[in-house]
Amino acid sequence: MGTTFVSVDGVHGFWMSDGVLELWLRLLSLHVEDPVQSGGEATRIRDQWLLASRGYFTGSVPHALGEAVASEVGKKLVVSSVRSLLCALTAAPPRMSADTLNLLGFSGCWTEDFETGRLIQVGNAFLDLIDGKVTGTAHKTDFMPGCT
Repeated sequence: MGTTFVSVDGVHGFWMSDGVLELWLRLLSLHVEDPVQSGGEATRIRDQWLLASRGYFTGSVPHALGEAVASEVGKKLVVSSVRSLLCALTAAPPRMSADTLNLLGFSGCWTEDFETGRLIQVGNAFLDLIDGKVTGTAHKTDFMPGCT
């Protein structure tokens, strides 16, 4: 399993395990506000995250977060989606079963349960990144959300 650098500006960000990032993006795509029109920004963001979360992109998951938050509309959609998912995760059981995760259409197979708190850590890191609070660069691996 590889790792992907997650950034909105190409400079500041953090590394994530591809499997954790793919799980996060799959769940996050389900929390994108339903689009008013087909082909709009919400549809584009959701489609990108669904593709990125399939499990095909070892070492370079195409999260396109920078593109998604480039416009004010996109930024609002992403932040709203993250907050919606965080709310759901806070109310969720402490672990998600591998059997349940395998229903989400990944190309691979989950063999172990996954701690919900790890995804909450990812969500908070995404919000900090979008808010410009993350100062790490690709040269640092001391903070990898969802890995601990």
